[in-house]
Amino acid sequence: MCGVVILIIQVGVSILSLDYKDASVIDQALMRVSNANFVHFDIMDGRFVPEKSFDYKLVKQVKTNLKKIVHLMVKQPGNVVDKYIRAGADTILFHVEATRGVKKLVRHIKEKGVKAGIALNPETPLKKIENYLPDVDVVLVMTVKPGRGGQKMLKTPLRKVRSVRKKYPLKDIAVDGGINAGNAHEVIEAGANILVSGSYVFNSDNPKLAIDLLRNA
Repeated sequence: MCGVVILIIQVGVSILSLDYKDASVIDQALMRVSNANFVHFDIMDGRFVPEKSFDYKLVKQVKTNLKKIVHLMVKQPGNVVDKYIRAGADTILFHVEATRGVKKLVRHIKEKGVKAGIALNPETPLKKIENYLPDVDVVLVMTVKPGRGGQKMLKTPLRKVRSVRKKYPLKDIAVDGGINAGNAHEVIEAGANILVSGSYVFNSDNPKLAIDLLRNA
């Protein structure tokens, strides 16, 4: 008799839509989403993506009981990854498009006792990361072009989610970009067990309810 794999749906809140220049603003916002599983930090260097956000200093300053997931949208992430590990990251996600030393970087992150994940942009084919899937803890599929919050979710990348889930039934698969209560069920049905949402949650009158709606879509 074959066992049935049941993955627990997790929801992370992206702070990109907040006034992240003030850590106290983020601290207060995170108090309103205590039922989330983690806080998602989008690090943008102005090179890998045109936009520029914050750095490891903010990650360290933010006070929360939630796990800290750091998404490095930067070129050559290996040059800065240790700063984010020391800042308290529980998981480091980096883009396959940003470095050639993927296996070396994954090994380095995991040796530091931190989970390692690999991310790919909407237009990047799945074959770019297939060789690394056995080694990473998390796969992050972007359903918007990285760099800006509040974009509409692209559905085509969900095909990649389905493919990864079929080959790796127990792998953590995250989806980031334009997720809300109206489309979360499609993301979950495709095979994702981690949903990252920012604008939808923080612009809601009841952020905790918004998170529950995503988790139970």
